[in-house]
Amino acid sequence: MGGGHAGLYTASHLARAGFQVLLLDQKKAIGERVVCTGIIGVEAFQKFDLPEDTILGSIRQVRFFSPSRTYFDYLPPNVLARVVDRTRFNRHFASEAQRRGVQIHTASRVEGIRIKKEGVTIRVVQTDGSESCHDGQILILATGVNYKLFEWAGLQAPKSFLAGAQVHIPFQGEDWTSVYVGREVAPGAFAWVVPLETGAARVGLLSERNPHLYLKQLLDRIKPGWRDDTRETEFDLRPVVQGPLEKSCSDRVLVVGEAAGQIKTTTGGGIYYGLLGAHLAVETLQEAFRKNRFTANILSSYDRQWKRAIGEELRFGYYFRKLFAKLTDEQIEELFDRVIQEDILNLAHREAEFDWHKSLILSIFKLPTVRRVFQNPF
Repeated sequence: MGGGHAGLYTASHLARAGFQVLLLDQKKAIGERVVCTGIIGVEAFQKFDLPEDTILGSIRQVRFFSPSRTYFDYLPPNVLARVVDRTRFNRHFASEAQRRGVQIHTASRVEGIRIKKEGVTIRVVQTDGSESCHDGQILILATGVNYKLFEWAGLQAPKSFLAGAQVHIPFQGEDWTSVYVGREVAPGAFAWVVPLETGAARVGLLSERNPHLYLKQLLDRIKPGWRDDTRETEFDLRPVVQGPLEKSCSDRVLVVGEAAGQIKTTTGGGIYYGLLGAHLAVETLQEAFRKNRFTANILSSYDRQWKRAIGEELRFGYYFRKLFAKLTDEQIEELFDRVIQEDILNLAHREAEFDWHKSLILSIFKLPTVRRVFQNPF
C-alpha cells in the first residue's frame, strides 16, 4: 500500500507477473502534493526505462557555496541527473499499473491490519467514512515516512531522521544547480537550489532542526523579495529517514522504498534506491508464491539482497554526513581552500557517480588535506 513510485512499481510488476494486486493510497489522487525535489540520476532512466516526458530540467553544472559564500564549480563531462515533475512521474507509474490490472483505491486509509497464518486482512476507511475489509496473501508497505502501521505488521520504525523543507518559486536567470553548507545555513546537512526549464526553481534544505526557519533565512540571502510572490504556507515540510530498517520484512509483510530506508543518506534522494528495492521485492515475492510460503524466514532473502546492493552505500553516507555535521564553519571554509578544492574536484571527475558515493567518499578521506580538516576520522 502506498501510491509513490516504489509502491506503484512493485504493484505494476507483480500484476505483470500475473498476480492480483490492490493498491491503497490515502491521498485523493495519485501524485497529489508530492514533497520531493525529483532529481534522478541518468543511470536510473536507463535501468528502469523511466518516462522522459516528465523531465523539467537537467543538472549539468553544480556550484558549491561555503558559509562565507566562497564557491567552487563542478562541471562534469556529461549530464549528472534529470529533474522530473513528480506528479506526472507517479501518475505515469499509476497508468502502467492500472493497464496491467492493478486496482488503485485512493482516499483510502488503513486503520487495521491482521496477520494470520492463512493470510492478511486489512481494514480500510474512506474519506466519506465508509469502511471495507480486504484479504490477501501478502502486504507490501510503501508508506514513505508514515510508520503508524508498522506495529500492526510486527515491525519497528527507524530511529534517525533529518528534517526537510522545500518551496517551488519563480527564479529567472539561474542556470547553476547550487549547494549551500554551513551551520547557519543547514545544520547537519545542506541546502539546494535546483533551477527548472520553466523559469522556476526548487529551493530546499535538510537540517537537524528548524528547517522552516533556515529555509526562510536562505531565501532572504539568495532571493531578496521572495515574499512578494511566495507565501510561507507554500513551504513543504517533511522528515527524511536516515538509514535502513533493521528488518524490512515479517510474516507476510515486505517494506519497500523510503519506508524501508531505501534512500541515500548523503543527499536524501530516494527514487533510484526505492526502485532497486521494489525490483528485488518483486523477485522475492515471485519465489515466495512459487513455494506458497510467506514466512519472515522466506521473505528475508529480500532484506539480504537489497542491503547487499545498497547497504554499504547507506552506512558510509550516514557516517560521512555525521562527520560533516561536526565541522565548524571555519573547518568547512578550509575544505573550500583552493588546494583542497582541486584535489576533490580531480577525484570527482575520475570517480563521481550520481547514485553511488562510497568510493568517492573513501577516496576523499585518503587525501591528507581532507584528513587534516576532519582530524583523521579513519
